[in-house]
Amino acid sequence: MFRTGAQLFFLTAIVGLLLMREASRDPMLRVEEGFADFLAMNAQRMEPPPRITLVRIDDASLGGHTWPWSPLDFALFFQSANAFRPEVLATEESFTWGKGDKNAPHAQILREQVLKSPRVLLGARLGFPEDPDILPPLEATPMLRRVTGDISRVPEFASIEMQSDVDFRLSSATGFTNLPRPDNWHRSVPLVLRYRGQIVPTFVLQAVLLWEKATIEEVTVALGSHVAVGDRLSIPIDATGEMRVDFGAERDQCSLDDLVLAAEQRDAASDPRLPTQLFAGRFLLLARTDREANTLRLARGTPGSRGELFTAAIATIQGRTFIHRAPWWSDLVIIGFLAFIGYWVPRWSRGLTAFLACAALPAYVLLALGIFGAHRTWISAIIPAGLILFLLVYRLVSPNLDPRPAPPTR
Repeated sequence: MFRTGAQLFFLTAIVGLLLMREASRDPMLRVEEGFADFLAMNAQRMEPPPRITLVRIDDASLGGHTWPWSPLDFALFFQSANAFRPEVLATEESFTWGKGDKNAPHAQILREQVLKSPRVLLGARLGFPEDPDILPPLEATPMLRRVTGDISRVPEFASIEMQSDVDFRLSSATGFTNLPRPDNWHRSVPLVLRYRGQIVPTFVLQAVLLWEKATIEEVTVALGSHVAVGDRLSIPIDATGEMRVDFGAERDQCSLDDLVLAAEQRDAASDPRLPTQLFAGRFLLLARTDREANTLRLARGTPGSRGELFTAAIATIQGRTFIHRAPWWSDLVIIGFLAFIGYWVPRWSRGLTAFLACAALPAYVLLALGIFGAHRTWISAIIPAGLILFLLVYRLVSPNLDPRPAPPTR
């Protein structure tokens, strides 16, 4: 047993360095990411709220309109939303009703409503051909030209699996909704993907371009660093083109039924149940949130839908609340401080050590919340928790030091 403070100082530093290494790997990395989500959803917010509203297609909305929806169901959303003059209308769905489809005659009604909308974003999906040896023809899609970095780390697809009919594409923007992660945890969203070797924008990036009234020619991508939209917006991304989502960013939502009712009340010159500020001049995203659509694991492992993830991502960019991990040297500062504390632990009583350990953890959480609220930066949770537990266990199992001096030897 280490009976001197100097010995425990060095042992605590070694344990801290091991924890620092493990905190960057799974499963400890997932714990660190979960701590960042906790800070994001509990830290004090000072920035103005983002201007995005999620219009939910929930279980009640699907009660009388079974999925998949017809053009008339989507037309009801556009008609009701346009009454409030929003900035952008978007849905992650693709509008595909061919000539042989029974809903094709009603598609013209939806096209008219889309044409009346200010700016529209529709979803699309990339995929792979059934026969990998036979590539389908290359289809025209917006591509990003100014890209630097190793594009081989960006997920690549060989075909466009689904996109809206050409009549809808001519009057709207298209964004790819793929989430190419190896697991079902989604704390980040891709801003760029690869289609046949070319970098293409995703649904979230296209949403930002529409909101900022920017063109794709203004976009510069530096993989592992940022996506810049002109000189007015810079979005941090990793080497694969993904952006960390701030799930604590405020975002409004309502059901589609509530939106339709609010539009009807407005037309009847009566007081709407929902304030018009929820829709006017905003980004409105129509997306499924019913039980069958909640297939993703989002912040703290809670189930959610693709639309909820996209809403949180767009709100992060609108509010400029980009989350950053504290630099590596902050971990060394934590290790050094707790190693210094370890120098004195052998001299403390077991009761005092247990009391200080129990008080240190909530104090550290409060410190982390303050740092996150001020700088949108999260500090490690694994390193301090592990070292405090290590020092506590050491003191509980180690004997008390004898305060009497050792007798002189002859």
